[in-house]
Amino acid sequence: MLLFGINVGILVAEDIAVDAEIKWVFYLINEGTGTLIGVASVPLLFYFFNRYPLEGGTFFPTLLLYLGISLVYGFLYTSIMYGSRVPLYHLAGISLEGKFNGLYYRYLMEYFKQFSTFWLVYVVYRLLQESRTRRENAIKTAELKQLLVQSELEALQMRLNPHFFFNTLNTISSLIHDQPDKADQLITHLGDFFRKVLTAQDKSMHQMEEEIRLTQQYLSIMKGRFEENLQVDFDIDPDARLAMTPILLFQPLVENAIQYSMQHNNTCHATISIQKRGDQLHCQVKDNGPGLANGRFPQQTGIGLHTIMSRLERLYREQHQFSMVSPEEGGLCIEIKFPYHAEA
Repeated sequence: MLLFGINVGILVAEDIAVDAEIKWVFYLINEGTGTLIGVASVPLLFYFFNRYPLEGGTFFPTLLLYLGISLVYGFLYTSIMYGSRVPLYHLAGISLEGKFNGLYYRYLMEYFKQFSTFWLVYVVYRLLQESRTRRENAIKTAELKQLLVQSELEALQMRLNPHFFFNTLNTISSLIHDQPDKADQLITHLGDFFRKVLTAQDKSMHQMEEEIRLTQQYLSIMKGRFEENLQVDFDIDPDARLAMTPILLFQPLVENAIQYSMQHNNTCHATISIQKRGDQLHCQVKDNGPGLANGRFPQQTGIGLHTIMSRLERLYREQHQFSMVSPEEGGLCIEIKFPYHAEA
């Protein structure tokens, strides 16, 4: 439509310049046929460009094919354009005298226009293809990212299932005769915990409220083993409970706190703090363990902690922070910061 308007404007300007009569019907037929044929040819050119891409090792043979097709395109374009104008001129009562004089020369003149049109359409085709490729790559990257996060979660679940399962069974076995009510309660906590973990396989995020419940269920099981030697306090900002968070974010952190604190002094006193600060969540897990030795755990960091760090990296990239420090009062403080997003 833009080219149609420009061409009509040029014809009108030319006639005004020589003080000639303005012939609107002629302009509309003359430029309308060319524009409509050009628009109708675009899908065919797109099909040709897609069928014979101008790239790779066949660049030069394909370029020669393009030049040949541009000649055919120019010939057909001009022939159809003039062939369609004849009956339209008759219908509009416009004289054909002088309209097609020197038609053979006009094929050559029109070809330069069609040659430009041919390559202009090719440029548009390439831009659309590049845009489509970028969108597809972005979608594939997002899907791959989701698959990687999901696979890491499943790996964590597979590791978690046997990790403390048998220790918990041993605890239940020792309680079942002397303290059957406590053993029954422990079985209930164990079943509820694994049910939530195993049903989380179709997603990698859930609400912080659910994460807190999941962590508390895990701690209820561990309390059955360590009783009064294990104490974990929660400091939760009410607004933070609405945030979306990676599933099983705190379990590996609490597991490490319990493991190293118990090894260090046979007790574990930990604090889990979750605060909303601006557009970020600040999560902390502090314990009374041995802290860091030369910037590292006294033993090799567990796979669960590595998995958490990897999942956070894939989910948030540079928008998150993960740090481990030993406060002056002793123990270890793990701090995680990531964007706050409330569930819709």
